[in-house]
Order: sequence, then structure tokens, then C-alpha cells
Amino acid sequence: MEDKRNIGFDGRVFLEEFEWATYRRRKPVRYIKRAKLSKCQWCGLPESPGNPLQNAHVISFDMGVIELALTPDFLDSSANIVTAHRRTCNKGSELSLLESMKRLRALGVTQLPQFLPSWVHETWLETSADSSTCSDPSGAMTV
Repeated sequence: MEDKRNIGFDGRVFLEEFEWATYRRRKPVRYIKRAKLSKCQWCGLPESPGNPLQNAHVISFDMGVIELALTPDFLDSSANIVTAHRRTCNKGSELSLLESMKRLRALGVTQLPQFLPSWVHETWLETSADSSTCSDPSGAMTV
């Protein structure tokens, strides 16, 4: 019998509306496969006993799923994961909503799903008028 659990999202960046509605009720589990690097991509220092390194989401998992309807597969991909210190750098490596949208544009995303709220689309339009790019601690710009 074929195992039908964790079959992924077929490379999609965005959730379908019914998937988004489900995950807004209960967020999905994270499955980061990328190995941690030996140094923090935010500050450049190695881990210490009181501040270990961990995988961190550049576009936060919560914001990505709830606000932007991004698939867990995209959010856990190497395009969105950096190595950061748990205590001092993890939060600093997360982008704001506006910076997350700029990052999506830099990754080649040209439009958001139509089912997202109007305020999300209005913020998206703000990013098209702004030609500046967001900071990218990972150096990875491909999906």
C-alpha cells in the first residue's frame, strides 16, 4: 500500500484557498531538511554552548502560511532557510511583511493568490513601486 502522508505541494509556492483555510485553523508541521552551517549567516560567528545554531525561516513560518498562503514546502526550502543563533540572531533574520513581499518579488513571484485579503494585496502593490531590495542573509535567491 502506498504511503500518502507528507506528499508535498508539487513545487507550488502558494497554497490553494482550501488548504490555506485549513492551515489558518491549525498551522502545519515544519520539516526543514537543510543541514545547519558551522557559522551563523546573520552575524558570522560559530555557535556557543549558551547560544546554539539552528535553522531559521527568513520569511517566518507563521506569517508565510497565515498572511501570504505560502506552502510549508516553500517555507522550509533552502531559499527561505538560514543558519542563525537561537537566542540572538533568529528573530533578527526574519523579515517583516513588506520585506517578505520584496523577497518574494526578488525570487520571481509576480502575483499573490486572489483569495488573500485586500490589505495584503495593497501591501503587495507597495512593493512594486519600491525598487529597493530586501536584505538576504542566506545568499540564496532561487526557489
